[in-house]
Amino acid sequence: MKSTDNSLSTFGLVLLVAGQLLPQIDSSIVNVALDHIGHSLHTNDIGLILIVAVYGLSYAASIAIGGRLGERYGKKRLFLIGVIGFGFASIVCGFAYSLSSMLLGRLMQGLFGALLIPQILAIIHSSLCGERHSRAVGIYTSIGGLSFVLGQSLGGWLVSANLFDMGWRLTFFINIPVCIFVFFFGLRAIPESQTVETPQMDIDGIAIFTLLLSFILVPVSVGSNWPALWWLLIAVIPLGWTLYKLEVRKERLGQQPVFPPSLFKTPNFIVGASYLIGIAMTFPGYIFVTALTLQSKLDFTPLQSGNTFISMGLTFFFGSILSKRMSAKINNHRYYLIGIAFILVGFITTTSVMYWQGSHLQVWDLVIATGLVGFGNSCLVSSAFRTALENVKQRQASEASSVLNTVQQGCIPISAAIAGTIYTSSNGYGDVFAMSYALASLSVILLMVGAVSVKRVKTNKMRMDVA
Repeated sequence: MKSTDNSLSTFGLVLLVAGQLLPQIDSSIVNVALDHIGHSLHTNDIGLILIVAVYGLSYAASIAIGGRLGERYGKKRLFLIGVIGFGFASIVCGFAYSLSSMLLGRLMQGLFGALLIPQILAIIHSSLCGERHSRAVGIYTSIGGLSFVLGQSLGGWLVSANLFDMGWRLTFFINIPVCIFVFFFGLRAIPESQTVETPQMDIDGIAIFTLLLSFILVPVSVGSNWPALWWLLIAVIPLGWTLYKLEVRKERLGQQPVFPPSLFKTPNFIVGASYLIGIAMTFPGYIFVTALTLQSKLDFTPLQSGNTFISMGLTFFFGSILSKRMSAKINNHRYYLIGIAFILVGFITTTSVMYWQGSHLQVWDLVIATGLVGFGNSCLVSSAFRTALENVKQRQASEASSVLNTVQQGCIPISAAIAGTIYTSSNGYGDVFAMSYALASLSVILLMVGAVSVKRVKTNKMRMDVA
């Protein structure tokens, strides 16, 4: 099974996909196990928000650096370091007996996940071509929906089965044999690839971006308990301006900034990035508050909670397959608006069914609601990436992908924090009301992004027509 040339074998691709599943499944598994984790670690809803948010913050802040480290030191090497590091971080999470030790483990998971994920597509690009390349990319892009379904179901089953009396801890320990398998077989089956030109790291740009994210995330997550932290938001605009000026100067000097200003001048790139922000600011928050309500308020078992989201993952998967054909017929921007409609109807259906069914709610009652949200999300994701990348030059394709992934991952913890904070603060009025209020707030964000983006599309079209 040793790779004798620079070509990626089928077994090597399987190992890459297994590595891809590690952080993607882990996110959905943790959502299912949150209620049990909270009781075990004696933490409240704020602590649960932080468990989700810390992982997202460390992942978002590190993913761009992870891609450049792979180009500098070798994609295979960084992939394997990420895999074994993720396994060690999972051990820390599995043995956590306090909120602080869990947050340390989640921080490490985000860091090592950001090392391994960027290398997967890069290895595919550098070691495959033609039909094999297209098939591998198709497998890579479609695995997201399947990993969500697998994570929800597997996480729910592991917690409910309580194998070896480990409970929720097994949802982390299950990563360890996978990491060992991928690491040892990957040493031989995955080809090494490394760029001739050594990329620059832009450490200061990433540091400012991390500070900016933190100054949004911290007050949103725990500001209700410590109101003084809301003052951190004042620093967001100066930090954003500092980051912009820094990246402009670096690009002018011929360096390689993480957020190249010239990229944002590409027609419709900002529109596509805005679309992506709209998705990342709503979808994770929906999953977080829905899972929390089902388990902590409606007494769903983790297995029941996980199974509730199966239709969401399946409709996302099939929607992703249909997206290319559909967006070609009705264009990306209209397809995005259709996705918004599906998601809003899904939000309304979710809260309505929960209200009318109450304590009699069953898993199958939410199949249509979560399915609508999943299909709508597939419309939004495909439209966002196609819109952002349609005019990007080939030489900036890698940078564009890195920027979009960084923006997307940066918004995910903010979404969970916003939804969780609104849910917690309004919980005194009733569980369903709190959830409805949180989802209504997320809907406003999605509609605002959609409205602003559509207006910008029209403006760009008018400028291009004049030109």
